[in-house]
This record gives sequence, structure tokens and C-alpha cells, in this order.
Amino acid sequence: MPTRDIEDSKNVLAIDLGSGGPKVGLVDRDGRVLTSASRDTTIHFLPNGGAEQEPDEWWSTIVDSVHEVIKESGVPRESIIAVGCTSQFSVIVPVDENGEALMNAVHWLDTRGSPYNRSLLKGFPSIQGFGLQKFLIWMQRAGMPPTLSGADSLGHILFIKNEMPEIYRKTYKFLEPMDYLNLRLTGKCASTLNTVFPYVLSDNRNLNGMDYDQRLLEIAGIDKGKLPEILPIDGVVGQIRPSIADELGLSTDTKVICGVNDNSTSAIGSGAVEDFDTVAVLGNSGYLACHLPFKKTDITSFITTMPSGIPGRYLIFAELGNNGKVLDSYLNNLVFCKDEFGETDSSSELYKKLNKIIEQVPPGSEGVLFLPWFRGTFAPSEDQYVRGGFLNLTHRTTRAHLTRSVLEGITFNWKWLREPAEKFIGRKYESWRISGGGALSDAWVQIMADVVGIPMQQVEHPRLGNVRGIAFLAFNRLGLLSLDEIPSKVKITKTFEPREEYKEIYDKLYQQFLSSFRKITPIFHALNK
Repeated sequence: MPTRDIEDSKNVLAIDLGSGGPKVGLVDRDGRVLTSASRDTTIHFLPNGGAEQEPDEWWSTIVDSVHEVIKESGVPRESIIAVGCTSQFSVIVPVDENGEALMNAVHWLDTRGSPYNRSLLKGFPSIQGFGLQKFLIWMQRAGMPPTLSGADSLGHILFIKNEMPEIYRKTYKFLEPMDYLNLRLTGKCASTLNTVFPYVLSDNRNLNGMDYDQRLLEIAGIDKGKLPEILPIDGVVGQIRPSIADELGLSTDTKVICGVNDNSTSAIGSGAVEDFDTVAVLGNSGYLACHLPFKKTDITSFITTMPSGIPGRYLIFAELGNNGKVLDSYLNNLVFCKDEFGETDSSSELYKKLNKIIEQVPPGSEGVLFLPWFRGTFAPSEDQYVRGGFLNLTHRTTRAHLTRSVLEGITFNWKWLREPAEKFIGRKYESWRISGGGALSDAWVQIMADVVGIPMQQVEHPRLGNVRGIAFLAFNRLGLLSLDEIPSKVKITKTFEPREEYKEIYDKLYQQFLSSFRKITPIFHALNK
């Protein structure tokens, strides 16, 4: 960028904290990511369904990334007018009155709250494990009941309350990651209806509401005083603290906007701003994201709506829970010999090698079928006890077969989600935009088109969709960008069309995928309950 443009520009420091670590970018009003940096963070998997991350590791990796981004950009600190934070959600950090984390963050993969959610929800008559009266109250108000798996924020809070009572007693506020980061930046505990959605303690029928629902609080037995203040979704938390401005290299005039969850910023950063425009995010946890003009829930498919990052709008919540993290676990835990994978320093190089190795095997992986439920299923059928596996291996099966079948198995899960999602929104999909790290793999996106059966539009710089999305929202919050301008600022690099010659083989494998889920589920329950 020319020097004059740098001096005259206004930029947003965008922070996207995902399960795998933060991505930080400096973004201008046109959605151009001037510089970006990322770091890795660890998920600690514990006995009995535990999964945690370290808030201090979040912060230290973010600080390192911010320093790298600002140094490489060369922009003056005065040009960075705002900081926006988006993040994974259904992750709980209990903090004390000084803003210090009292323990590791309880992750969305954590199911230790399941017994407490189940006890909370039981009643007669029972529908799929939910007491009817409580089920209806939650459905009408929050839009979904607490999950039986305990993977929501309420389940995490109840786990802490029942098994770590001293932590619960000391907790000043329970915060989602984006709100925790904003606390570090501003010293203020604040949230929105969007960020507290996984608490399932707010009445989401009223998108202008600024409070928790008293009836839901009473049923859950949660102290309202331990929950953060709810601000308008298009609000500003405040200005950055001077000490943090110094630590990060920012001006003390820098504003911090209200946080937004990554489902919302994925849609916005992919240009899916209009109602029903849909993006499929191939991140650690795969999910569909599109804006809707109505509130709705389909509990049979585990699909609902949440308050969007855009005022007055809802966003579909349809999450697989098994996507890129499954691929990562396969590569890290099962692929150990030196071959095309080798060692790599970047995701882009990894996906180039991934594309190369699966070319050795035809579509359908010669009948090898992969089940991708490493941590239970979410949409379109919630079951915390099912797991992953390979079926139909032979003496000829190679890691190339296994690798291709992993991508195909994950994609069968996407196909499984398509029909109930179409029914939910009331129309057929003509195409999906594709974002997230997995969209770096042309081979994976082509498999998505072949299996799901609709064109897939690959978004430019797909790993930075959330970074773009929260930056767009920051410019909008400050009156510098209208929502209508956003779609034109997001480029589609390539459209992948379904290939008719592979339809028959994928349809056959897909039917066996569904059959496997039905028939093997009792075995998984026997092994894992």
C-alpha cells in the first residue's frame, strides 16, 4: 500500500480466537487484510469428557500476533481506530472481581455438565429426555433448551457450581471468550444477546432486550449477579485501557466494540449478509451460517436460531461439531510415517499436500467409509456417545484411502445436514459459500460439491473470514460502512460444480453412512455411556 494511503487510512485490529488459536488481522474499510498473523493454542482433553483451554495462553498468543501484525503493516497507531473480537463460543471463563481467570476455560467440547443439564431438564411427561413443561419454556423464550450433552455454557456453569463450589463462590462473572478478551482490553465485563446465547438464559423473542429471563434463571438456579451486563449488539464497550494500549502498541483513543460469536462473523466475513445467503464453514467445528428474519427451533435436528451480530436479525445455528478438528486429530494421531504430508509450517502447505495424496485414490475411496463423530454428534442429530471409525478396510487400504475417506466422511455429515436445514429455512439451497481453513483445499471443496450436490463458492482468503467479519462490523458500528456495502467487498475465487459422474457412488456410500449411524449407535452407547 502506498505511504499516503497508509497515512490517510482507517483500520481495525480484528481478533478471531478459535479453538486452534487466534488469528489477528489489520483490516481496512474495503475488507482488505493488510497483514495477519496466527498462533496455536492447546485443548487439554481430560477424563470424563473434559476439555479445557488456558486463558493466559489465549492472551499471550494474541499479544504476540498483534505485535507481528502492527510491525509488518507499518501503519501509524493512530490509524487503528477500533479493536473487534470474535471467538468460539459455548466456552466459559470464570473471573474474579479483578478480572483474573479462576481456572482454565471450559471448552465447547466439554461434556462434564451433562448430568446436571439432564437433572435440570427431567420431568413428566418426557420428550427425548426433556420434561415437557421445562422444554416448552426454554423453547419459547431462549429458542433452545440446554443440551443433554452439557456442551452449552449453562452446562459448564452447572458443572463448576456442583463440582467446584469454591470456584463458583469466588466467581464475579462467567464470560464467553470474546467477552473475556474485551474485559482484558477495557476492564469492563459486558456481553450481548449474541454472545450470551449459549447460556440459554435470555429471552430471545425480543432482540432489543437487555436482560436475562428471570424464569429461566430460577429454573436453572443461577445467580444473575454472576452473569455479565448485556449491551446492544451494535454497541461499543469502551476505549482501550492505557496499560493495554501500551502493551499492544495502540493509541489510547482506540475503541473496543461489543464482541460477536464466530458463527455470526463467518457469515458477514463471507459476504452472506442478506437473509438466506448461506456459508458453510470448514473450521475446527463445521457449521452453516445464514441470516433469517424469524426465530425458529427444530429440536429433532438440533437446529435453531440465535440473535445475530446484525441488529434485529437472527442467525441459523446448525453446527456439526465434527469437522476440521477431526481431520487434525487423524493427521496428528494416526498419520506418523514420512510421506507427502511430511512436516509443514503452515496450513496452506498442509492442504497442498493433502490435495496431492488424495489424488492417488478415486472418489469413494474404493469403499472405505469413515465415521467422523470423534466427540459425539450435534446437528442434525445430537448424541454425545457416538464416536468415529473406519469401515470396510482391506489388505489394499493405504493411508491415501484413509485420508480421502476422512474428507468424504466429514462431508457426508454436511449432506446429512442439508435436508433438515432446507426444511428449516423453507427453501432449497442453490449454492453455499465456503469459508474456514478447510476451504484452502480445492480437493475438499470439490468433494463438498460432489457429495452435497450443489455448487460451492470458495471465498477469497477463507481462513480470515472471521477477521474480515468482525472488522466489517467495527466499521459499521462507527458509522463508516453500511451493511449493504459488505457483499461487494468479498470476492469468490472459484465456484466448484457437482460432478455428475460421481453422484451414484457417493449416493451409495451416503446411504451406508446413515445406516452405519443407526446400526452402530447401540455399540457406541454400550462402550461410552
